[in-house]
Amino acid sequence: MQEYIRKLISQTIALIEKNKSHGNEFNLLKISGMGSSEVFTHTPILKELLDPRGSHGQGNLFLKSFIDSFCSEFIVDEFVQIKKEQRVGDKKKSYGQIDLIISNKTQILIIENKIYAEDQVKQLNRYYEYCESTKKQQFMIYLTLDGKEPSQFSLGNIKNVDGKYFLNDGENQQNIYLKCLSYQTDIIFWLKNIQSAIGKASNLVAAIQQYINLLKMLTGELITGKKELQKMLIDVQLNELEAIKKISDEYSSSEYRGKLLYNLFEYIKNVFVQTGEFLDSNTDDFLNIQYNIRNCQKWFDQLSSKNLSQNRDVIGCVLQSKINPNITFLFVAATDYFHYGIVLKENKNLSLDQIQQLFPTWAVRDTWKKIPNSWISHSIGNLRGFSGDAFKLLTIRNNIFLDDFINDRLKELDLIIKK
Repeated sequence: MQEYIRKLISQTIALIEKNKSHGNEFNLLKISGMGSSEVFTHTPILKELLDPRGSHGQGNLFLKSFIDSFCSEFIVDEFVQIKKEQRVGDKKKSYGQIDLIISNKTQILIIENKIYAEDQVKQLNRYYEYCESTKKQQFMIYLTLDGKEPSQFSLGNIKNVDGKYFLNDGENQQNIYLKCLSYQTDIIFWLKNIQSAIGKASNLVAAIQQYINLLKMLTGELITGKKELQKMLIDVQLNELEAIKKISDEYSSSEYRGKLLYNLFEYIKNVFVQTGEFLDSNTDDFLNIQYNIRNCQKWFDQLSSKNLSQNRDVIGCVLQSKINPNITFLFVAATDYFHYGIVLKENKNLSLDQIQQLFPTWAVRDTWKKIPNSWISHSIGNLRGFSGDAFKLLTIRNNIFLDDFINDRLKELDLIIKK
């Protein structure tokens, strides 16, 4: 059995390398480091494609295709406007920043775009209130990698009953148009449709294909050797099938995944401490989040179907700067993601807002779970789902991706400490 397992792993690695040699993993958006950014990649791309005045030169072709597929009640006319990352509200009330707003004179469609970012407090509730304030017919789309439903944390007073959404307003129950879409199925389907529609516009077809490939990378669908792998797994003897099951069971277990996470925290901590510029912080403020083998394994048992992401454990390693002891750097597993960020103690010369100016993709969070004080952080996914960039961090032997990740964090900290 052990011999077959080694053979199976070797053959699978050969398939992966063959896939790379064909250039299937080459993607300019991914290389640029913006593959998972809602702000810098996905929202701008969607806006440009959906905008009849976009540089694609196809007028409202793409917008009509999108509306026909996902929101047929919305009317595409000459008055349609599309805005991205629009902060809405007034001096009396702020509703937040909306990723995409598509509107005409009588209707408004909001698209909330979630790749790895977390739901915010009453986020969709606030967006609905904004729609109501415009006195227009409202439509909302909640767009994620896998089509998951929004959390009650985001819905606020909106209720989800078997995939239909309602707002109780006194004695009345008001229907709310809120549709969940996925990049994995819905957006890729739409992109392929518009590829077919534009025919010989080769540059545009190629650009859309690059984006489709990026989405397939993020959702784990870009596997050109899938048929060969399936053949390997189907054409087997009984003892080989037992070996495959043994690998699958172990790979899926919280014990195995927890050990990988524990080793990752150990490795990151040791690299930071060995620079001579950081201490492994054991202060009382962070005792509740310090990692150990047991809570790393437990973390993978907290499934999203049973635990709201906001209620799950936060575990990780805590590193304090020797140069500036007011700066504490965290690597933590929380919600579904792997987060890294900074907690500041009293510091007159540095604020979280100043750090955000240096790193615009980082988010400032008020008292967050077991982390004392406000902090600023960035998240990468999908750790709990064992996919995405977080997955690539989970082996420490000869892992160039992990070493580059740590070096990038050290450079960021150097900028902050010297500021």
